[in-house]
Amino acid sequence: MRNKLKITIVLALFNWLVMTGPLTAGTDLTELVNEIRPAVVTVIVYDINQKVAGIGSGFFIDKYGHLLTNYHVLDGRYTAEVKTADGNTYPIKHIVAENRAVDLVKVLVDIPRKKFKWVKTADSLPSIAEQILVVGSPMGLEQTVSEGIVSSIRKIPSVGEFFQMSAPISPGSSGSPVINLKGQVVGVATFQMVRGQNLNFAVSAKSVGKLKPVKAGMSMSLWTFNHSLHQPRLAEKLCRQGYSFSINGEDQKALEFFKEAIAKDPKNTMAWNGLGYCHVGMNDPAAAIKAYQQAIKTNPTDETLYFILGNYYVKLGQPQEAIKIYLQVIKMKPDFEQAHFKLGVVYSQLGRLVESKSAFETLIRLNPDVAPAHFNVGIAYAQLGRYTDALQANQEVLRIDPEFAPAHNNLGLVHKMLGNADREIEAYKRAIRIDPGFASAHYNLGVVLLQTGDKAAALDEYRILKDLDKQSANQLFNQIYY
Repeated sequence: MRNKLKITIVLALFNWLVMTGPLTAGTDLTELVNEIRPAVVTVIVYDINQKVAGIGSGFFIDKYGHLLTNYHVLDGRYTAEVKTADGNTYPIKHIVAENRAVDLVKVLVDIPRKKFKWVKTADSLPSIAEQILVVGSPMGLEQTVSEGIVSSIRKIPSVGEFFQMSAPISPGSSGSPVINLKGQVVGVATFQMVRGQNLNFAVSAKSVGKLKPVKAGMSMSLWTFNHSLHQPRLAEKLCRQGYSFSINGEDQKALEFFKEAIAKDPKNTMAWNGLGYCHVGMNDPAAAIKAYQQAIKTNPTDETLYFILGNYYVKLGQPQEAIKIYLQVIKMKPDFEQAHFKLGVVYSQLGRLVESKSAFETLIRLNPDVAPAHFNVGIAYAQLGRYTDALQANQEVLRIDPEFAPAHNNLGLVHKMLGNADREIEAYKRAIRIDPGFASAHYNLGVVLLQTGDKAAALDEYRILKDLDKQSANQLFNQIYY
């Protein structure tokens, strides 16, 4: 009897975040909005002559008075103040952190702690069709609430994750918090495109983690002055326009903006990176690689630019080139967790199991609670015949995430190799209890039930598999009757 084991190798994305749960049908939106509004402000910006130059929105993110808004709201302005829900105004004291690429800036507001509330930012992306609220100051109308859903999610390498939403936004909405029904900020409203229909976008709240600290105590006027010395403003605006098209999948249109930005500023890293992203979307690998390499030349100390190129080599099926890049990234930044993970994945795909195991083990030393790293170490151990170690690795996965069905399935396969049929059966059943549609677990359970003499139960698994995976069902049927 053939016993073709199916080891589920889940080369998970480097994303071990707490996912947003289901929406609560009975959420009281009025109560939720009333809780959020005291954290939301209108941002009023002034030019060098202290004349009002524009408005935006923002929101407090901690009890210390740190506030988040869009980079472009403050860009080029010399002072700013915020107007809270109670009508009082307070000055922005310092710029704390920034990331022009994701269009976010964190500032410190000079405000007494008792005069504001703050909101938490979510650690994960919203789901498509998830209901959201936007609270801000569109067209200067303070504390306005709009409602909608998340309609699509886009990721731009080195820039971040954005999502399109149906909630309407207008000038003045920039910097508004996008709230889920748990009261968490899942995004920051950033821009709108109007081409026959309104397309409203927000940058993911996860991008807050990409903000880079600026010099301590930097005033807004000094921040603006410093940027004026080395960042051509027209090129930056062209890049923003280019990314607005890229996010919407219109790479050919975006390409022209990035080319124009490069013509204005040949050393603009963002423009070269955007150009590469467009060429990826247009399926022009040679041009994409050239653009990404040029982005690296403009900023050779930024390891994320190398990482983007390495990921693209993986996508192109050039693992050896990817390995070279990932090793270079790790040399530049030894604690770059994603690079270790990706390196381990590529080694595993090439069958270089010892090196794969080593990459994942390094990642585990950096962050012991990365479940996908333990999971892939377990796979490497199993393939190397080190079943006791594989057992421990999968048990560690389940310590971190008890509901990870593939780990239960692989635990069953390890128990098989160790000759523990009862534990093997229990492991598959746990995997199926978590994910009833897990075809590999049903197949493996059918095999072990047949081997232990329970042909009727094996047939039950065959019947289930017919609706899940016909090929696996046929393989199990052949083992039962041939």
